[in-house]
Amino acid sequence: MQSMSYDICSLFQLFLLLFTNLLFHIGISNPNPSSTDDYVPFENVGSTFLVFSVPKIGQLLTWISTLYQALYLFLQVFSPASISTLFPQITTSINLLPLTYISILGYVFMIIGGCGRIWCYKILGTYFTFEITIRNNHKLIKSGPYAYVRHPSYTFVCILSLGMFFIHQRLVNFFPNSTWIQIQFGPIGFLMLCLLTIWSIKRRVTREEEELAKKFGKEWTDYVSKTNKFIPNII
Repeated sequence: MQSMSYDICSLFQLFLLLFTNLLFHIGISNPNPSSTDDYVPFENVGSTFLVFSVPKIGQLLTWISTLYQALYLFLQVFSPASISTLFPQITTSINLLPLTYISILGYVFMIIGGCGRIWCYKILGTYFTFEITIRNNHKLIKSGPYAYVRHPSYTFVCILSLGMFFIHQRLVNFFPNSTWIQIQFGPIGFLMLCLLTIWSIKRRVTREEEELAKKFGKEWTDYVSKTNKFIPNII
C-alpha cells in the first residue's frame, strides 16, 4: 500500500514537472514578431540579447533539467534497479525528488505564472511582442489584467521564474560534488537571478512607458494615474 502511494506521488510529480515546464516554455516564447511596418525603437545590443537569446537558452536548459528529473521519476516507478545504471553518481537510496513544501510552492507558482502570461498574450493579442513595438494601429489595452496593473506580464514572468527555480534547484541533490550546480541553484544563484530580473525589467519598463507616453499622451497619463506597474495598490 505504501509502495503504491509512493508510485502515485512519483507519477503525479512526473505530470506536474512536464506540464509546468511546458507552461514555462510557452510563457517565455515570443508570441508575435515585430514587422517592418512597425515602429521598433533600438535599445542596445544587451537588450537585444536579453530579448532574443536568453529565452531560448532558458528553454533549452529547463527542458534538459526537466527531462533529467522526469527520467528519474519514471524509473522510480517502473524500473528502480535501473537508477544506479543511468544515474551512476547517485550513491544513496533516499528519494532525491520528494514532494516538499518548496516543490509544491514551485509548481503552484509555475502554474499561476504560466497561465498568467498566456492570459496576457490573449488580452494584448498582436500588441504583445518581446521587442518594444508600436504598431500602426496600436491601441492602449486596459482590460483583463491590464485593468489592474500596467505590466502584469512582468509580474507573472517573475512568479513563473521563481517557481522554476524552486523546482529545478533540486538538481543539487543529483550532483552533490558539482561546485557549479551548487552555486547556480544555491543562494548565490537565487540572488543573481533576482538581481538580473529586477535590473532588466526596470530598464525595459522605463523605456516602454516612455514610448507609450509618446504614442498615447493624455490617455496614457490618465491610465498611469489609476494603476500601479506590477501589483495592484502596492507597486
